[in-house]
Amino acid sequence: MSDVWADVLAIGSLAQNHYWHEKTPVRREYATATLVRSDDVVLVVDPGWPPDVLRAALYYRSGLEPAAVTHVFLTHFDPAHFGGIGLFAGAAWSMYEEEIRWAEAEAPAGDAGREVLARIGEAPEKFAPGVDLFPTFGHTPGHCSLLVYTAIQSLIVAGDAVLTRDHFERGDLGRRQWDLEKAKESFQDVLEIADLIVPGHDNLFVCRTPGGLL
Repeated sequence: MSDVWADVLAIGSLAQNHYWHEKTPVRREYATATLVRSDDVVLVVDPGWPPDVLRAALYYRSGLEPAAVTHVFLTHFDPAHFGGIGLFAGAAWSMYEEEIRWAEAEAPAGDAGREVLARIGEAPEKFAPGVDLFPTFGHTPGHCSLLVYTAIQSLIVAGDAVLTRDHFERGDLGRRQWDLEKAKESFQDVLEIADLIVPGHDNLFVCRTPGGLL
């Protein structure tokens, strides 16, 4: 297996985190952006931050410029997860097929997301050695995480299948689920497979819980 690297570029946060005793939204919500590299693939997952933030984060975390990015993958269709995608105009943009169909049906006419949908393609089952799709339906109909693995550990870029470490430790899936039962199944799948988790709106953390939390 080739060498595989995964690095958090920019740590996201929820607009409102009730575990921080916040009663109303107090900040703009952004997803955690992640950089994954394997062979010739340079992949950014969920580039929701503004382009200037992503450009600086990419350079400071990897020494790369946006033109070096070959692929962008969205775990699901949410502006907090794709707001800065235009920075990577030269990359191939992709999302899980079922999520594309759902987004095309649900996105309002004239919405900025329509421009993203116009050029986004179906994600391959495998981007590169050690970098595979990992479907995690429930938060949305086609929500899909990314499984990054080596011979000794597995990392899941979980999107909103796992919101934050606070939510994970309490088995809390959040309040906005398209299908709660599927979301529970996906959460359990992540729990059983991942050694490391990049949640949708928090920093990477170690998963030390082999049992169930739900």
